[in-house]
Amino acid sequence: MLNLNRLLLLQELQRRGSLIAVSETLSFSPSTVSQQLKVLEEEVGAQLTERVGRGLRLTREGETLAECAAAIFTEVERAEAAVAAVRAVARGDVRVAALQTASLAMLPRALRLLERDDPHPRMLVSRIEPSRSLRALAAREFDIVLGEEYAGLPVSRQEGIELVHLIDDAMVLAVPESYDGGVAVTEIGARLPWVMEPMGSDARAWCIAMCRSLGLEPVVQFESDDLLVQMRLVETGHAIAVLPRLLLQSERPRLRQVELPGRPTRTVFAAHRSGSQQSPAIRAVLDALASAVAVGEGSCEAG
Repeated sequence: MLNLNRLLLLQELQRRGSLIAVSETLSFSPSTVSQQLKVLEEEVGAQLTERVGRGLRLTREGETLAECAAAIFTEVERAEAAVAAVRAVARGDVRVAALQTASLAMLPRALRLLERDDPHPRMLVSRIEPSRSLRALAAREFDIVLGEEYAGLPVSRQEGIELVHLIDDAMVLAVPESYDGGVAVTEIGARLPWVMEPMGSDARAWCIAMCRSLGLEPVVQFESDDLLVQMRLVETGHAIAVLPRLLLQSERPRLRQVELPGRPTRTVFAAHRSGSQQSPAIRAVLDALASAVAVGEGSCEAG
């Protein structure tokens, strides 16, 4: 009988390409990963990995088993969800990795909606680097990931992971209230310093590309991956920033909002493993998140 935990190690080795990357993702030592893969080889009766220089790669048998593992985990997920659905009670812990704006604007509403029922699932919420969020979901570190996607920078899809669209969130130029110059984005962007996310992030790459499409080369004086820091720098008159309207509607800062040409948006999504949505607890959280977005949009229209 194949051990699912060892199959997961093999699958992660196929995805990440090195023992060190697998060990960092799953919080095991490289020696433990190596030892468990050896045990898996004994269970299967075939060599699954081979040395290449100082690295390790999968053999043809290893590649075949790793590809089968994806289907196995999907069926396991469905089986667990089907058993849970027999009870038809949404209870238990649901691990959620959320981007900052979702934590501020969506999660409080979703929690209130969940708490209307008794019993109800308990959300365990963490923040995680966007670049590794879907990999962590595939590795079963989380049950749901709230992520974002920018035009021209599609999120890398992974087998066994499904993305559920939540909202197209408008991106706007946030300008200090004290600014008294022209209202054209190109004029504002040329006169004032910028705060942006660090280099290497999709948000930074998208913002730079957007500026350059307008013939503008922004002077980035401040960098922060904390959007509240960016917002405060704008409020205090030290910078301008492109911020998601979801954040501004949630926090209601004292600043001016200027529409960007073309009214660009980012997509906010909820990702889960295929089959897991059949679990009453995970289904309840996904529904609460979707409802939280709808409630937020409705209140903004009313206001």
